[in-house]
Amino acid sequence: MNIIQALGNEVIFVDSLREEKNLAAMRASYNSIVHCTRGRILVEVGGQQQVKVQPGQMLLIPAGKLVQPMLISTDIEASALLISDRVLRSLLSNQMDVWNRALYMKEIYVIKGSEWLDGVRSFANSVFSREDKKPVLSKDLTLAFLHTVLLLICEELVQHENMELNDDDTSDRDKAIFSHFLELLSKETQKRKQVSFYAEKLFITPKYLSTVCRKVSGKSPIRWITENVMEDCYAMLRNTTLSVKEISNQLGFPNSSFFSQYFREQAGLTPVEYRTKYKEKG
Repeated sequence: MNIIQALGNEVIFVDSLREEKNLAAMRASYNSIVHCTRGRILVEVGGQQQVKVQPGQMLLIPAGKLVQPMLISTDIEASALLISDRVLRSLLSNQMDVWNRALYMKEIYVIKGSEWLDGVRSFANSVFSREDKKPVLSKDLTLAFLHTVLLLICEELVQHENMELNDDDTSDRDKAIFSHFLELLSKETQKRKQVSFYAEKLFITPKYLSTVCRKVSGKSPIRWITENVMEDCYAMLRNTTLSVKEISNQLGFPNSSFFSQYFREQAGLTPVEYRTKYKEKG
């Protein structure tokens, strides 16, 4: 397995996932792009939805989204590109709305392969390996390559049958506000805050943030906050040995009893029951 870091540690390229099967580690601040050329991958996204990836398809996981591998076939051949949220937002710029709509709102995590995918893997090896040699234009080449790949992915997302870009009534400002709201959510360690907390950081009123969220995504900011909080809950219950009280404290709940009640209302079972159920699956 060959792992290449570029642009510091903000971009990571893994040319083979045959040995590295812990896709859950690709969470946190990275946006994961996995290209499957052989075998099958079955992952659970967001603690609930199961997503299957077949040869010739690409798995897209946005930053902060909980992903848990359910099945990875022994004959798997796949590569992965991990891009920090900062770099992705910088490169996509005006097309960030497409990424947000597709992955956060429409929950499109898999796109079909196209002709351009065939050359990406070999070209990626060539581009990222240059950084070790420190040629003068290595950074520019890396950024140009990433920009092209991301734009091609966005083009595929726009063409997806579930993608609806009927945004005649949505201004560029509203889309930018919504994008920044999602960015704030992903960066907060303790996400369970009032809508006014996020509105203040965006320099708008809570009412206007609610209007923007409903107009752009069809969901209220409270719903977005709750879903993001629950993903952190799922991740910590699955991937750590912290007690319920410790998790409650880290996520900013007033006490473990309130945390358990909140979790049960959203998930239909207590944190302990969820953790036990997950361990039984494993």
